[in-house]
Amino acid sequence: MPNPPSIRSYAPADLETLAALRLGHAPSPAEAAALARWLAQPNIVPERDCMLAFNDDGAPAGFACLIHEPAIGRGVLEMRGGGQHRGGGAGDAMLREASERGRAAGLDVVQVDVPESDEARRAAFVERGWAHVRTHLHLRRKGTERANAPVPDGMTLRLAGPADAPAVTDMQNTAFTGSWGYAPNTPEEIAYRIFELPELRPDPVVLLEEDGALVGYCWCHREAEDAPGIVGMVGVLPGRQGQGLGRAVTGAGMDALLDLGSPGLEITVDSENPPAIRVYEGLGFVLDWRSFWYELRL
Repeated sequence: MPNPPSIRSYAPADLETLAALRLGHAPSPAEAAALARWLAQPNIVPERDCMLAFNDDGAPAGFACLIHEPAIGRGVLEMRGGGQHRGGGAGDAMLREASERGRAAGLDVVQVDVPESDEARRAAFVERGWAHVRTHLHLRRKGTERANAPVPDGMTLRLAGPADAPAVTDMQNTAFTGSWGYAPNTPEEIAYRIFELPELRPDPVVLLEEDGALVGYCWCHREAEDAPGIVGMVGVLPGRQGQGLGRAVTGAGMDALLDLGSPGLEITVDSENPPAIRVYEGLGFVLDWRSFWYELRL
């Protein structure tokens, strides 16, 4: 019977090892640099949040990163490790370690997002006491036809610059605080994610303004020049919802991605948000796949 894998915290010298475990292949310099930027986010402490598993012969067996969100008492888990489906192995060892670290940090729950198609992994979490708590719909829009959504009279559109980070942060926190899975952000986190983190910098963030005041935004992202553009966060001030502003700013974000050369578009939406689903379907998005969020209470 082999010994259980040993687990230790991430150290800066582990960058390429962690990158290889996440990617499934030896990282290119660009891929290693991308991971270094991801680990440098203001809300991440790599030595606290990431861990590596090793076999008896010293070979890497898996990794786990537990991103702390103390404001809402949750940790978000990303993990790869062998043996989880069969019991024992790196997967189980890292699940136990991540749970213990989350509990020691005072978190209430740990959550993980798993594609619906990964039936073995989904079953493994359920067998270990994790509950399915949410379903996300991953929508796709093919082609490069512009949305050309009308902008309400008296309103203007523009792309965000570095000076807009505080306003975008306030907008995002106002629009989403209290929504499932949303942890309030700081201006430092938002500025880093828009202007430093992306491979193709900056992320195009479209602002919808009225008399110089921000009323809505659409945060978009591109993974690569030839990859589909991603429509990420779409927010409208609570008092202005239901007035067509979400459709207008989403359409503007879509057009910004298409203008940058995106060959298609993707968006993710909570299955329990019918108004947003209707907006996105009206803009040409259709269901591509689903993912399930699982939760372990600590």
